[in-house]
Amino acid sequence: MTSGRFWRIAAAAGMTATAVAAGCGDNGAPCTTCAPMEGRYPLEFEAGTLPADCTSLGVGLPQGPLDIQRSGSGLAATMDGVPMEGTLFQGNDFNLLGAQSGLDGGSTQFSLSGRYTPGPLDGGTGSISGSFTGTYARGSAQGTRRCSIFRGYTATQQGQP
Repeated sequence: MTSGRFWRIAAAAGMTATAVAAGCGDNGAPCTTCAPMEGRYPLEFEAGTLPADCTSLGVGLPQGPLDIQRSGSGLAATMDGVPMEGTLFQGNDFNLLGAQSGLDGGSTQFSLSGRYTPGPLDGGTGSISGSFTGTYARGSAQGTRRCSIFRGYTATQQGQP
């Protein structure tokens, strides 16, 4: 039987790996003068077929908007009820990672990395683009079944959540 401890450990390891990967290069330090990326983003995912194992589990791409709050370089976000945390880096790269456990013993983990592009100084809106990973685990009579979905995304900032 898989316990919830494994998923919390996996989520922490994944967040560390994402933070380290995003921390590479010239833009790796958390921002000090941070762009105003907080807001609501209805994500548009690249076209593609869902993996068969995800379809059989009844999971798919998130449907709700990504709502981001920012405090300095720290980010807090939610999407489809999954809380996430992350960092906004110099150069406007960012990462978000979060997990939620289900009552059935399953779990949902979301990971987003990308770049925020500020809007024009004359009042235009900003946008984000990058990559999304959704990792799902669901209990069944045959044991825990898992699948992952990987997709690129884009979204335009739509004010405060």
